Amino acid sequence: MAGWQLGRGKGGRAPNTSNMRTSSRLATQPEDVHNRARVNIPVVLAPPQQGYDFLISVLSPTTLAVARAEAAVCHLPLHRVLHATGSITPERYSSALARACGVPTVAWDLELKLSATEARAQLESPSLNRPLAIIWRHRMAFVISATHAEPKDIANQADELRRAGHIVVLAPDVCIRASLEQRASAALLSDATRGLARTQPEVSAARRGPAWQPLFAAILIGVIIGGICIDPRLTLAAAATSLAVFFMGVVAIRCVALTELFRARPSTQIKHQTRVPDAELPVYTIMVALYDEECVLPSLISSLKKLDYPAAKLDILLVLEEVDIATQSAMLRQNLPAHMRVVIVPDGQPRTKPKALNYALTLARGDYVVVYDAEDRPETDQLRRALHAFVVHGSDLACAQACLNIYNARQGWLTTQFAFEYSALFDAVLPALDRLGIPVPLGGTSNHFPRRLLDDLGGWDPYNVTEDADLGIRIARLGYKTTMIASTTWEEAPSKLRAWRTQRTRWLKGWMQTVLVHTRDHRALRRELGFARTLGLHLYMTGLILSALVHPYFYLALGAETLFGVGIGAEPLLAPLVWGVATATLIMGYVASIATGWIAARKRGHTVGLRPMLMPLYWLLISAMSYRALWQLIWDPFKWEKTPHGSAVEDATDNKRRPKPKRTTR
Repeated sequence: MAGWQLGRGKGGRAPNTSNMRTSSRLATQPEDVHNRARVNIPVVLAPPQQGYDFLISVLSPTTLAVARAEAAVCHLPLHRVLHATGSITPERYSSALARACGVPTVAWDLELKLSATEARAQLESPSLNRPLAIIWRHRMAFVISATHAEPKDIANQADELRRAGHIVVLAPDVCIRASLEQRASAALLSDATRGLARTQPEVSAARRGPAWQPLFAAILIGVIIGGICIDPRLTLAAAATSLAVFFMGVVAIRCVALTELFRARPSTQIKHQTRVPDAELPVYTIMVALYDEECVLPSLISSLKKLDYPAAKLDILLVLEEVDIATQSAMLRQNLPAHMRVVIVPDGQPRTKPKALNYALTLARGDYVVVYDAEDRPETDQLRRALHAFVVHGSDLACAQACLNIYNARQGWLTTQFAFEYSALFDAVLPALDRLGIPVPLGGTSNHFPRRLLDDLGGWDPYNVTEDADLGIRIARLGYKTTMIASTTWEEAPSKLRAWRTQRTRWLKGWMQTVLVHTRDHRALRRELGFARTLGLHLYMTGLILSALVHPYFYLALGAETLFGVGIGAEPLLAPLVWGVATATLIMGYVASIATGWIAARKRGHTVGLRPMLMPLYWLLISAMSYRALWQLIWDPFKWEKTPHGSAVEDATDNKRRPKPKRTTR
């Protein structure tokens, strides 16, 4: 990576280091390109007829023998294994092959004779098996990818072009793809930003919602204010009773989640008694969106290298923002293997994670895609478990969601509460939604997708700041399924209140966005989900938002009733009933949530004690953030508040004694 520079200076945009998707078809070349490129150059004298023997002078026999054995096991070309294992860089391999073929080699800053449309077409296909016209030393020439085929085939291809009188050069695949992406970057950015809004405007947060939504909110607020002015006790009693009845449904879901921790697992659980041969594994793309993450890069790369999957069948995209010079500089210091590619997203609004993921998705080469966060540490066999889930469930499964948990739970009170929350959510609540048939709002990471279905869904909504939850609802609306898998990704919880505040605000604002987007046409929502699943969606997602907004008012009303006798209840006989329903709902909600978090956290090996009893205080903090989220939703809906990472103090036990979840695919 020493031969290139990231970022953009005053002179223009620097080359991107991504190995990018390109077309298997040669873009139509003007006839004069062939005519002007004809020169009298002798044909290749000694093409590498013996396969990879030209590498004997570059690599040791032991290295070649080990790589040949792995290539045979994985059914892959030898050069892909050599690149993935770091035995030889693509640039060095290209130079060695070029010497064997008797042709020059080039690296960066290729001047491709392609239009932006033609470059985009090249990027959307996985192979560079045709030569591309370039300007080389002020002359027309053809560049051939040094790694798209076996060396003998590349030598023959170069020989044919030279016999026809053309200038031929070899280049590493990564360099050609970087030039293609630079040429097509404007179109890629446009599609990443506005693609969903153009193709599916009804589910894009970029589109202004229907007039009835703000009108309904204004009328509801007006009715409440008017009622309070006319008869405050009756109005408050009606509101409290209505909310209590609604929240009973929310509590019911929590109770089902609690029982989920004690359910016997079905017979389809993953036993890993038969390991899928490496030769049968598909190419798997891992996408990690990074912004201001220079502190966690070494641990991230280390975690990705530990995955139990053939490196030559991994396509890891490290997605960076063009304006994030600090992370780009830190990336330059990393010794990345060839299967890890850097993708630079051109700057533009909105500057969000889903926009970056959409941009990178076009460049992905895998049959399956998973999204990780910068601080993530997935269990090593997670990709294989996800593939097993897709085999078990068939073509209807659009997403396999791994469980998330916290590796710095003991760092402070906030991280402890976060660990209880995550343990309950991913080990109990989301599996309960799965069992009840309620659409599962995805977690922000460790979502595994078949690539073809992700393309059909239109990718992520770049204007929704919880793109994961939104995508989970869209999956359900289109008739696909989501399931949980028995694998965990360990994450860092924010330990400081400021970091927690910005993260929680973004989550709550995104959930508000998601509910508003998917209730624009409520008739269509009911038609696609059915009445029961639509009700379940409202009980869970709308219930979470409403409970956060109204939670503090119960305590205010309770204090007013206790101190001044001016709480809720229209008549003395009615007041006990109203208070009873509201109090019972609150107590059941607390009991179900605390019990679920306590049991789930214990199963995870977290130190529990009496800390879950502080959950009411934690809920009040969440309520405060819900109003901050509501304010941002009105005045700055697309603002992405970044959660900083890299300050975690890990638990002494790390993840060694923590049991895996007994969750299985169904």
